[in-house]
Amino acid sequence: MRRLSGLFFAFATLSATPLLAQKDTTIPKNQIEITGDKKGVISGKGIQKSEILTENEFKKAACCTLSESFETTNTLEVSNADGVSGIRQIEMLGLAGKYVQMSQSNMPSVRGLSVLTGLSHIPGPMVSAVHLAKGTGSVSEGFEGLTGGINYALKQEPTEPRLFLNAYLNNQWRGEVNAIVKQRINHRTFSHSFLHYGGQWKTMDFGGDGFTDMPLSNRIFLGNQISRYNDKNEWLIGFTHVNDERQGGDMHYFMHEEPKANVFHFKMQEEKTDVWGKFGVFLNKDASRSIGQILHFNQQSTQALLNSLRDRKYTGVQRSLFYSATYASPEKNPISTRSGISIMVDDVSENLTDSGKTQFNPSRNEQNWGAFSEWVFKSGHSSLVLGVRSDYNNLYGWLITPRIHAKWEIDEEGKMLHFQMGRGVRTPWVLAEHLPLFISNRTISINNYNNPGAYGQQREDAINTGISLTLPFTLLGYPAKFTADAFHTRFLHLVAADRDQSPELLIIGKINQSRYNAIQTDLHLQPHRRVELRMSYRFIENMLRLGGNMRQQPLLSKHRFVGVVSMKNRKKWYLDAILQWNSPKRLPITLNLPENERMPEWSPAYTILNLQLRKDFGKKWEWYAGGENLLNVVQKNPVLSASNPQQKWFDAAYAWGPVNGINAYMGFRLKLK
Repeated sequence: MRRLSGLFFAFATLSATPLLAQKDTTIPKNQIEITGDKKGVISGKGIQKSEILTENEFKKAACCTLSESFETTNTLEVSNADGVSGIRQIEMLGLAGKYVQMSQSNMPSVRGLSVLTGLSHIPGPMVSAVHLAKGTGSVSEGFEGLTGGINYALKQEPTEPRLFLNAYLNNQWRGEVNAIVKQRINHRTFSHSFLHYGGQWKTMDFGGDGFTDMPLSNRIFLGNQISRYNDKNEWLIGFTHVNDERQGGDMHYFMHEEPKANVFHFKMQEEKTDVWGKFGVFLNKDASRSIGQILHFNQQSTQALLNSLRDRKYTGVQRSLFYSATYASPEKNPISTRSGISIMVDDVSENLTDSGKTQFNPSRNEQNWGAFSEWVFKSGHSSLVLGVRSDYNNLYGWLITPRIHAKWEIDEEGKMLHFQMGRGVRTPWVLAEHLPLFISNRTISINNYNNPGAYGQQREDAINTGISLTLPFTLLGYPAKFTADAFHTRFLHLVAADRDQSPELLIIGKINQSRYNAIQTDLHLQPHRRVELRMSYRFIENMLRLGGNMRQQPLLSKHRFVGVVSMKNRKKWYLDAILQWNSPKRLPITLNLPENERMPEWSPAYTILNLQLRKDFGKKWEWYAGGENLLNVVQKNPVLSASNPQQKWFDAAYAWGPVNGINAYMGFRLKLK
């Protein structure tokens, strides 16, 4: 692994709430400790309804990174971006992951060069919980989230075990090892160190198209957090570093020491370092009035050989600095506020070239200076949040982003109605966001590339409106819950890729007409005290003017169902079953190609079934084994013209489903208190 680069010490502060409420985790000998499973829940306690995925939820999807930990929820859809790179792309409310504000403990985390691969760099076992929120969030969190937010936290609680070990191995020669070491520096100061290794050690071709189904890969992740808890202040400092290498392509390239000439291959290497500091000062005894600050720096470099036959290469370097300071008044008051300032600086340089006419080398130093204020009004069973941001950007000028959230508690039984509306704006990272589409022979065109602004584009601008209903009830004496969400996103300015004009052309630029609507329903039942059942249906209308006509966004399921059954017995055996049904997905148009080269207009509908058996051997260790894609759904042609990658319409980004068949795995977790 390369030497750590770009590290520097950052000290600053956390947002207005304490890191943890407890100060001493010692349990007196004359008391009984009561423990239980931390289940994933849909929470309506705050003004904005959110879905919380806990450590126990992650165990149901044993592998491996955060991008692979959303199998039990329908809020996010995760799929292969193409048939070569192994990149896992996410979508929320029918919109790509670039429109989701992804943060670590409320610090900007996955954005820019890491927007496609950042969640794959985060080991799932090292995450304590993930909060998923649909729609535009609080103005204190920024203005970039157009469709929702993902906020995760690395494990940092004093109650974590002194040593945690996790190992995973599957039948497709993929393995992972994770270790977390907690040290108690003194009564109020704790250190958590993280070490992860993961790799794909062998190439496979389940579909028989001659291309690797998953790239060979090696990933190392390491980090450390030191946290301090005090009556008057709390602070947290830390860093993480990840090195990720992957390569794939034609099987001949990996099967022979001296592969024949003109064999397609792909290589990609990423290095990312994050350093942060958070510090909060409590202004009164109950810590309800506080001032918090955050300082976060990250540096990422990406190098990729996207297409060896065309010598298409990409390099990118990003250095970002974020600072925020927030004042918060007591939330228990009828009127409370969170107000502050924030600064975001992105220094970016990129280069995309090939042996043809492709030559893009954009660079920019983008600065955003902002102030925000959010006011919470509570009256009886109703709550209202009014927020506004004012930001100045050195490339685009002034920006005002208002947000409104409202909640009505219908009765004492927990019935709730949420409403939200807000504006979200983001700078498009045109090259980094479309890397999987460049694994092709398509001619790349970026409209208005030489105009002012990043890549010659205006900022993407949208208004998101949503309403959510929560109805708890009792079934067979056990609690149950039904929730329904409906969201509409109206883009004032949208930048997207058009692959429907021609299979030989990729056009990136402004889309003049679009329509986004999303509906999701969730039903949580507990028919027995040791049985949990969850069912979710999601409908997406994602229409864009592509190829001159309004069309469904390619490679997106319009209808999707997820069912989860979890059972356990008194001897601590756990059985989890996850069923996912996906409706047909539209594929980019290939009608003007020779008949033997064409792709179908739509993929088939397909169903994924995962099962896992887990045994908890007391408090120290547990064992698990399972299978994914047990119905053996395999897409045999994720690459257009795989048999002849010299063709000018060769394109690796036609992946609509699984490419690697049944995956059997096993592993263990060890905890030493």
